[in-house]
Amino acid sequence: MTHTVRHQMRSRLVNPIVTAVLRSPLHRLLSGALILITYRGRRSGRYLTIPVMYAEDHERLVVFVGDAPAKQWWRNLRDGAPVEVQLRGTRRRASAKAERGSVRELEAPVSAYLARFPRAARVVKGE
Repeated sequence: MTHTVRHQMRSRLVNPIVTAVLRSPLHRLLSGALILITYRGRRSGRYLTIPVMYAEDHERLVVFVGDAPAKQWWRNLRDGAPVEVQLRGTRRRASAKAERGSVRELEAPVSAYLARFPRAARVVKGE
């Protein structure tokens, strides 16, 4: 079984549970590290909600997509898109844009993310 298939299976099992917790009064158990992001699929037009890890960088939230080539959801945000974010139990409308570039080009958001999740350094820096 490939890494991508294992990841997809885990996401289909775990994401609904995590989403339910983040939408409940128990959200405090997970909301220090996870938010819900709701975006509209470019092709399907459907609204989709997924839990993602985040870090805060001043007024913005930073989400790093590990193994980005194997994932599709972030591609909906390449040109910028309106989203809804559930942060610490509160829903907010926002604008999101997928930024691509080297670690050096994206130094501030990458630094914020790695300060919050230091173990992600291997993935973020491509080690």
